[in-house]
Amino acid sequence: MQRVVIELKLYRKGSLDALIAEGLTQTADYADKAGADEAHLVIFDRRPGIAWEDKIWQRSETVARAVDGGSGDGARTIRSNAGPRTIGVWGC
Repeated sequence: MQRVVIELKLYRKGSLDALIAEGLTQTADYADKAGADEAHLVIFDRRPGIAWEDKIWQRSETVARAVDGGSGDGARTIRSNAGPRTIGVWGC
């Protein structure tokens, strides 16, 4: 069975880079927990006055895989035996 994680974010104001960084962290975390083969972050641009063609874009980002450190305090540690995860990032 193929597992795919798709995280959705609304972009209303503020920094797109900050929203992407937050979304990548969440998406990678969900994908690792689910054992997903693929992961995607979709950002819906809800800012008024932005042309449709400026809202549509796609890129890939690579992030380190992480797992719960097991301490129970929510700390995260990078899994040394897993390579980086590529996440498709889509604007619309």
